[in-house]
Amino acid sequence: MKSIKSFYYFSKLLGLCPFALDGTVVMGNARFNYVKQLLPTYLALLFYTVCLVSIFWQSGNTSDISNAANWIQFIPNSFAYIFALIFAIRHRAVSSEILATFSMCDEKLRTMFGISYTIANIKMKRISILACIVTLTCGGALSGLNYMIGVNLARIWTLFYWISFCMPKFGLLLFNFQFAGCIMFLSDRSALLLKGMNNFPNGFEQLQFKAMNLSNVPQLPHHHQPHHAHDKKLNRITTLGTIKIRPISAADAIQNIREVVEHLQDLSIKINDCYGKQAIFSLLSAFICVTVQLYYMLNHIKSGFSQSRSEIYALAACSMLFLHGVEFWSLFTSGENVRGEWKKVINYLYFMKSKSNEEEFRSKADDLISFMTANPLEFNAYGLFPIDLSVISGIASSITTYLIVLIQFKISEDQANGDDSDINDPLNSNKMQFSAS
Repeated sequence: MKSIKSFYYFSKLLGLCPFALDGTVVMGNARFNYVKQLLPTYLALLFYTVCLVSIFWQSGNTSDISNAANWIQFIPNSFAYIFALIFAIRHRAVSSEILATFSMCDEKLRTMFGISYTIANIKMKRISILACIVTLTCGGALSGLNYMIGVNLARIWTLFYWISFCMPKFGLLLFNFQFAGCIMFLSDRSALLLKGMNNFPNGFEQLQFKAMNLSNVPQLPHHHQPHHAHDKKLNRITTLGTIKIRPISAADAIQNIREVVEHLQDLSIKINDCYGKQAIFSLLSAFICVTVQLYYMLNHIKSGFSQSRSEIYALAACSMLFLHGVEFWSLFTSGENVRGEWKKVINYLYFMKSKSNEEEFRSKADDLISFMTANPLEFNAYGLFPIDLSVISGIASSITTYLIVLIQFKISEDQANGDDSDINDPLNSNKMQFSAS
């Protein structure tokens, strides 16, 4: 596993990586390394706690539905970020084990199947850079809009109040990118394993491979020369993209596949244990924020953007909705993809079994299929709900339900006060309201 330093240092800046970049290497004094690893996380936790104190100096004592909505979304944001930092410290050993297991899995795929990681590493690097860009641009736009809305440098505490709202958004988004990145690693390695399995013997020569152009390739040594069809091996070295695969025997191949499968399954358990608990709070926070921002948007539309700064409020709400849309998409599609790749590996094992006449091979294939079926690569938020696209419909229906409830409260408040113009502006200037908190 090739580490992506840009994403790593960006995550460590917010306290989300309290472990060494190379989890297998410990250099220098052990106590110094321990402090060095944990210091960024403790500093982020301490700084955010100080920022929370500014909440007690907020202006505006009106307890209406709009002010309550801000608190409803602020509280899970804070709890989710604090829990992400605490569990990052508690699970630092598991995180280092995950990095080490990544490397072991890659080494097995390389030695057993001759797989090159050029494309896989380039893909992960691009995705990591894209995650940093999305976090900086979307989060930066969101922070800038909220800075214009709520920060008054004459009252310096408002700056810390703004940080206490915006800081969790950066941290939680990066946390979800970490979780999604680990799931994507398993998805990519399952796909690479499937490509390695495509090079099986026992009648698999009929599969469609993309042959290499051997005209410009040096002559291979004799023991690497392609075998003939009667040897039940592929009669050429094959490639899929730039991933080269070398032929292996059926007896060795099924054992090699099982070893890689067990590593991937072990990784899925560790990743879920490391990130599943925090995902509950993170996704709950995102769900509440999306609901409240949609509520704000409906209020702005209803008022016809007639109030002061209503366009800025609307832009802040749109930025928040886009940010959480990226968050949901990256995490849930990653979980869906890894399930799909795992099923493809199982289906191909069935196909290989049907093409083989060897009882030993068929028996081992049956055992492996049973193991993979009983232990699928599936992720969940600590067992409460799965991390895949099946959650999207539930989230959409829940958001719609709670949005209707908020609108009903809004109408009741409208009728009780008899002042439509004041109620239509949920971000009245006499309150400290962060519509994109």
